[in-house]
Amino acid sequence: MALCANIIFPAQKNTYMLSQLFQKGLALVLLVAPAVCPAGTPSYEDATTAFARGEFSSAMAIWDSLATAGDAPSQYHLGRMYHFGAGTPKNMPSAVHWYQMAAEQGHQESQAALAWRYYKGEGVAQDYKEAIHWFTRSAINGNMQAESQLGWMFLNGLGTAKNVDEARKWFQDAARHGHAEAQNNLGWMHLEGEFGIADYAQALHWISLAAQQGHPNAQDNLGWMFATGKGAEKNTAKAIHWYRKAAINGHASAQFKLGTLYYNGVDAPKDLKNAKQWFEMAAQQGVAQAQFNLGVMYFNGEGVEKDIDQAISWIEQAARQNMAIAQYTLGMFYQDGKVMQQDLESARHWLNQAALNHSPEDGFLDDLTRRIKLLLTGSQDS
Repeated sequence: MALCANIIFPAQKNTYMLSQLFQKGLALVLLVAPAVCPAGTPSYEDATTAFARGEFSSAMAIWDSLATAGDAPSQYHLGRMYHFGAGTPKNMPSAVHWYQMAAEQGHQESQAALAWRYYKGEGVAQDYKEAIHWFTRSAINGNMQAESQLGWMFLNGLGTAKNVDEARKWFQDAARHGHAEAQNNLGWMHLEGEFGIADYAQALHWISLAAQQGHPNAQDNLGWMFATGKGAEKNTAKAIHWYRKAAINGHASAQFKLGTLYYNGVDAPKDLKNAKQWFEMAAQQGVAQAQFNLGVMYFNGEGVEKDIDQAISWIEQAARQNMAIAQYTLGMFYQDGKVMQQDLESARHWLNQAALNHSPEDGFLDDLTRRIKLLLTGSQDS
């Protein structure tokens, strides 16, 4: 008995991705000149020096004093300390308070930080309209990440009516400023004809720029374009090149696609060991198709020593993610009792789940129906 992997090459999904502004730690962004302090009074520079030394309590005390006196950069950094819990317990309402104080003085980074709090509902009630207000003020002040996020919000109608032209404007502004995520999003919109007609040249241009900056989604998109010939001349070597870059950057879908290419052996030389490696990486990140395919490879001993326990473990993980063919396979195992102990209740559960989650094009539907009927009639013949 041999199983067949689910090796249909996946359609590329829209890979717009939300910016992760200000979520990468407490890096200091000293964009505004600090206030001049009288001799003997701790200064802004003293706070940054203390912070760099890990003396968070001292830095916080200085920034608190300066922030209370109205210094916007100090208000911003004090907000970040409350935001991330550095030198003080995390306190999002206090972070919002200080971001707001600095934002109202025109501090670009604070405006964007405040916008994100309204967008996510952190320390304040979620309010997309207020988020747009502050993202706009930050973008006008030159923050390219805020420009990109405005594009996303206008594209999806968050806090405003959906407006593709406005989304395009903001994505273009951010993309021209070198923002990789905006470049990827703008390229994908051109590829999908979001502006009325597909423009493959523009799609390739912007997605390539983002990919060259190391943006994993863009690298995956570019690999898909070369793999499928949509928006670029089909070139498997280039597809593998960009998929590999995205996969090494941890992109689960690219890992799965690489595994599929090596498993199929159609557009690239068949390489089961490579296929197993990439399927396993994607499976560990929760990609159900990769989990199922890896289970099949263990079951059949393809590119790996045969291991029924590993096979069942991976197939069950895929089944628990509502993958119909995995549910059908697990139900079949329980019903037949050949590779695992027969358990008709478990068989009934998984076969019924497969019936709920199947697609019309699935090739196992006739046997699924037959097996469910056998369970209903009380017959154990399979």
